[in-house]
Amino acid sequence: MEYLVLVVAAILLLIGKGFYDKKKYKEKIRQMLRDDFGTVSEEEYTEEKLKSLQSYFHAVKRDAYDVDDITWNDLELDELFMVMNRTVSAMGEEYLYAMLRQPQFDEAEMKERERLISFFLNEEEKRIDVQAALYQIGKQRKYSVYESMNYIRNIKRESNLPHILAIVLLFGSLAFAFLKPAIGVIATVVVISYNLTAYMKRRGELDAYLSSVTHLIRLLYATEDVAKLSVPELSSYVARMKELNKHFAAFKRNFWIIGSKKPTGDIMDMFVSYLRMLFHIDLIKFNGMLKIYDKHADKLNELYEVVGYLDALCAAASFRALLGEGGYCVPELLSESVPGIPGMPGRNADKDANADNSGFSGKVWTPVYEAEELYHPLLDAPVTNSIRTNRSVLLTGSNASGKSTFLKSVAMGALLAQTIHTVPAKSYRASYFQILSSMALRDNMQGNESYFIVEIKSLKRIYEAAKAPVCTLCFVDEVLRGTNTVERIAASREVLSGLANSGRTICFAATHDIELTYLLEKDCDNYHFEETVTDDKVEFDYMLHEGRATSRNAIKLLRMLGYPAEVIERAEQSAEYFLQTGEWK
Repeated sequence: MEYLVLVVAAILLLIGKGFYDKKKYKEKIRQMLRDDFGTVSEEEYTEEKLKSLQSYFHAVKRDAYDVDDITWNDLELDELFMVMNRTVSAMGEEYLYAMLRQPQFDEAEMKERERLISFFLNEEEKRIDVQAALYQIGKQRKYSVYESMNYIRNIKRESNLPHILAIVLLFGSLAFAFLKPAIGVIATVVVISYNLTAYMKRRGELDAYLSSVTHLIRLLYATEDVAKLSVPELSSYVARMKELNKHFAAFKRNFWIIGSKKPTGDIMDMFVSYLRMLFHIDLIKFNGMLKIYDKHADKLNELYEVVGYLDALCAAASFRALLGEGGYCVPELLSESVPGIPGMPGRNADKDANADNSGFSGKVWTPVYEAEELYHPLLDAPVTNSIRTNRSVLLTGSNASGKSTFLKSVAMGALLAQTIHTVPAKSYRASYFQILSSMALRDNMQGNESYFIVEIKSLKRIYEAAKAPVCTLCFVDEVLRGTNTVERIAASREVLSGLANSGRTICFAATHDIELTYLLEKDCDNYHFEETVTDDKVEFDYMLHEGRATSRNAIKLLRMLGYPAEVIERAEQSAEYFLQTGEWK
């Protein structure tokens, strides 16, 4: 009797500890979500990880208007993504990446994003409720959940018969061990070895897919948990989750066979993993799930998008908190300039699925870009600048004076306005733009192309894109630097003039060629950055000034760095002679 009491007490103790651990785990997750909000993620990103994040974007990529690879790399947007990525699920981070590469042109969509971002920013406990539910999905380190989820359709379907035979043989050998212990034990060892070998081989072939199914199971449970919350602000999304979720009851049934509901395992999950290896129960379950997948794959993709959308906008709200009060503004986007452009699927659950997003009315309008106290959000101590223009801009100034950083700030302002409806500025008012750049180019050694060839191809893509019926915002750093002065100035003048006079393009171009500021005076506004050079140092204020650069400090820098006096003197005389005569001596 005493033993029975002890056993019952031990069982009750284990049950009680289980409930206590579950409660503490939930409290720990909620506190972590509270602490992480509005901070920079410390997550590490490998090249493999960054590549996997692109899969969903490539699946929904539009033929035009998305941020292309050149522009993404020029603006160092991987860094922006990493700072902003406070998503809690694999779906969320893949969706956030795609969101940043797809500027929107739909006023209703931007209003919906603003509504949700503001809600997640201002309603902390409700946001944490949603994030805590989505957190159980977890993230992937190597694979894209979207990619492997859709690659499941490519898996060769197999019969469960070999796995069932493996189970029968194992029980048969164990039973035989009672009749003939020596032979039975040997047979059992052989069968176990075979089962483990066969399991590991097939498991290795399906590793990415089984992992994805685990995420899908967690996705289904997460959306079920979100649906249980009292969050009226998400009612349309919750309704859609419920509708999609009901098709996958068999996915959730006995989910432990495939993987843990939580992203972190426990002792029970470790025990189950041994059962999987011996009895192949997860492979048998997986084959059954494939049949359900084949019937409802499109619904899984839609559920992926609803969850990814909400999680990505939670991260956008966190980014606002990171910028701080006064560190950002809600943009004013000139909606009258753009009818509909097909956008990313699955976001605004209230939208009319039959709405016509086929194209434009053909209307021509004048682009506008106005930003007050705009700054680069990735700099530790950024300098703010303001710009108001409805035509192209030429930037002059010496190296390191702030031209490239300003170009990136202007580009990021436009991109963030049309993606997460948040601009690091005091105020922002602008047209809807497609955004392109040609800034940080390099020789294409693999393609056997010189820098100049790479450069003119890059500019050509901008020139062609600017023919689109949307406004174009483009950025060129040191236009045509890869060729000689005479041809550079002549060609640059025509390229920049063509962009400036297209009627729908604002081009920000940085140049050292002061001649262009005179040649393009009727087409472009002139601004410059300047520096102060003393006997022993050079100082930059990184402030944007109206007009072309007038300082001539390159030769002063030679003197500051200790070049021979005769070199300095001859350089000054040569420069002065050219300015007076237009010729070099």
